[in-house]
Amino acid sequence: MKNAIFSISAFLIIGIAQAQYYNEWQEPVAITDSISLNSNPAVLTSFEDGNNDVFCFYEKRFSESSPSQIWYRNIYTMTDEQLVLGDDIVEYRNPKVFVYPFSYYNNSRYFLFYESNETGNFDIYGMEVYIDGTFGPSFQMTANDMDNSSFFISHYYNLDISACWKSGNGIQFSNILFSGDTLLFEEIHTIDTNNSYDPVCLMEGGVNRFVAYRKIINDSSKIYFSEFDEIGNTWTEPDTLYATGNNINLNTVGYSYDFPSDNLCWENNGTIMFYDTWQNQTEAIETWVSGNYEPSYITSMIGVKTFYPVILTFCSGEGNNREIYSLGDWGDIHTITDNNYFESNPEIFYERLHYYYFNAVDIWETHKNNKRVLFMSRKSFDLSGGIKDNKSGTNRSIKASPNPFKNELNIEYFLSTNDEASIDIYSINGKPIDHISIDKPHKGWNTNNWEPITNLPNGVYFIVFKNGNEIYAKKVVHK
Repeated sequence: MKNAIFSISAFLIIGIAQAQYYNEWQEPVAITDSISLNSNPAVLTSFEDGNNDVFCFYEKRFSESSPSQIWYRNIYTMTDEQLVLGDDIVEYRNPKVFVYPFSYYNNSRYFLFYESNETGNFDIYGMEVYIDGTFGPSFQMTANDMDNSSFFISHYYNLDISACWKSGNGIQFSNILFSGDTLLFEEIHTIDTNNSYDPVCLMEGGVNRFVAYRKIINDSSKIYFSEFDEIGNTWTEPDTLYATGNNINLNTVGYSYDFPSDNLCWENNGTIMFYDTWQNQTEAIETWVSGNYEPSYITSMIGVKTFYPVILTFCSGEGNNREIYSLGDWGDIHTITDNNYFESNPEIFYERLHYYYFNAVDIWETHKNNKRVLFMSRKSFDLSGGIKDNKSGTNRSIKASPNPFKNELNIEYFLSTNDEASIDIYSINGKPIDHISIDKPHKGWNTNNWEPITNLPNGVYFIVFKNGNEIYAKKVVHK
């Protein structure tokens, strides 16, 4: 299997027919009808050659008392809405989607997960999605006497597929295994058993499994977490990650298509909070507008400023007038909506990957006449930033050895000009680790022996070499 994400250059080579670049957020377009209540969008993008399908799955209710159904629409071709799962009595809710293995080579498989009370209690189900718009048979993944809800799925490259969910009043976790045409849970671990909500599972720096969730303590919502102990095959005792104020709308920071999420964001009394698992730090995000709610956050590959964009969307406003905003990594803020309606629950997704840019799609709920309509807007984000191929052995490149490294990393770099040059080391989420100035550059191959800082966490790092207007990047692993 070819893991395209293991080189930055591979992330940039995909070209899709009929590509369209959107300089600004586009005029909002309705995805759903305006006579029902629509929520919980999940976007599934096809990577088959020459295929431009982008499916949005979502919940639909025709009244507050009617059962929820799952519908979808191809938001690239804007075909009509189509029913996936629906019944006069049974509920179908919380669609989640998954691509396995992520591949640019026409061998990916697509899956839809959902929750349903077909057997009495709410359980987790799945089915395969085919690009021609058909679906495989459904398969049941949980079967117990408690309601299972808030299903969340995460994966690390093409290797680990993990899920967490609320079961009764507690939190459960399991890896997902393939069994023919069916997916099933491996071993289900119970992480917490009381007053726990909205779990998200992620990889802490691509190293450890990590589950965060909300826990109600004395009528206040706090962020808790637990980590997996590989040796003991157990989870650590739940511990507080953030306990100040009231914390809601917990979400992961999404990376590119198959790249693991390893950071968190949430809302704290009208302020957006960001948690960096690598640095074990929490900070408030400055958006320059008052009252910030329901954050949704993505970055691509490495969140290095001027190379790869970071996009945050959220809603802000008072009373029945709440609009959707976006904030970029240079601090530029844009109003996506301006219609004096109550907008809520924005979710941002990677939609289409092109040669040197990707299209993001933001989807949110607009409240009109006691109904909820899903709207969307697109914007393109440049990925080029001057970054060139960094394959080892090619001219005008960088090399790093040993890789993985421990105490010392030998960095070889090719200077094509006598212009100013430097080497920067970044963590996987774009945090600067070290900066090396090259004071007297001379053309040709050069060497620098870098000794990492004390107690550098194990994980993935990026070596970024600049020479004049040229930029090269190399992924390395510290063990």
